Amino acid sequence: MYEDLTVEAIKSRILARLTTNLQTREGSYTNDVISAAAAEIAEVYHSMDALVPAFYLDETSGTYIDKQAAVVGIVRKAGTKASCAITFTGTDGAQVPSGTPFYTAAGLAFLLRETAVIADGTATGMLDAAQVGDLYNIGAGEITQTLKNYSGISGYANEAAAGGTDPESDASLLARYLDRMRRTATSGNPYHYQQWANSVAGVGASRVIAKWDGPGTVKVILTDPNMEPAAPETVEQCAAYIEQQRPVGADVTVTAARAKELAVTAEVTIDGSTTREAVQTAFEKAVKEYFGTVVGSVFGQNLDGQLDTLEAETYTVSYNRISAILLMIPGVVDHTTLLVGGGTENISMAPDEVPVLTEVTVS
Repeated sequence: MYEDLTVEAIKSRILARLTTNLQTREGSYTNDVISAAAAEIAEVYHSMDALVPAFYLDETSGTYIDKQAAVVGIVRKAGTKASCAITFTGTDGAQVPSGTPFYTAAGLAFLLRETAVIADGTATGMLDAAQVGDLYNIGAGEITQTLKNYSGISGYANEAAAGGTDPESDASLLARYLDRMRRTATSGNPYHYQQWANSVAGVGASRVIAKWDGPGTVKVILTDPNMEPAAPETVEQCAAYIEQQRPVGADVTVTAARAKELAVTAEVTIDGSTTREAVQTAFEKAVKEYFGTVVGSVFGQNLDGQLDTLEAETYTVSYNRISAILLMIPGVVDHTTLLVGGGTENISMAPDEVPVLTEVTVS
């Protein structure tokens, strides 16, 4: 904004304002004093550029998003910790103390919630991730290490972990702030329910259907931050929070979005700059991003069971868009076969459904 206000430009403007006959040539006392002042003034002008993202928020505004969002009661979601069950085998009476750390091969730490005591050869406990984050949603059997061996414990195996979410991104927090400023959420209208739902950790997007089962009924449909069905514990927490906030008399149902599982299979022609494995990895990532964009857009549009014909309020996952995504991957020349959900047509999604990518195969 102030790129033209250089030290030399400011200095020239000051010199032009002088009405005395003082010597102003380079090296003179007057010139030296004005040069120093011009340098400081230029620094002030240039530092004012940093105020623009503080007043006009975008995804680059960083902590200013938090500060302005806090003014209207919106706080960045801190993320949640994953948890999983673990089964121990060993001698009856043997114990594993609460707080015992267990680790994956990658070094992700989990802590035993309560002391586990072997009875009839086994014991079951719960592990909580040491930190928040989606990274801790590990698969079954991925915990392989602990710091010490406990007497009488011969083995252990974990189930898949769930419930871990990353701290809210700048983009997500900004979107919630802008929704709050642009949409009137009041008196338990659909935007109000959406605002309550989106403030709960683990919720990525929500869609509200007013009067879905007649007057006085409200359905709130939730996704996780990856725009896939929200975890059961997130649904439970969201329902409890909305119950504290909602107007008296409303009959509220909070549920996870229904998953429509889609596998994608492609036969491609590639050039020498890439491999099919690299194409498959890039394609999977891009398709997931496309699914997320579609869901995020659709779930921003609430519905009314009496004003809208819900059966007709479908949306589409575009076959041609997925084809274009594949062709845009570097090194892909063409594809001879592309199946999305087993077919070559657009996929129709119900208003409470989200597409979930189950598998990508590139040959």
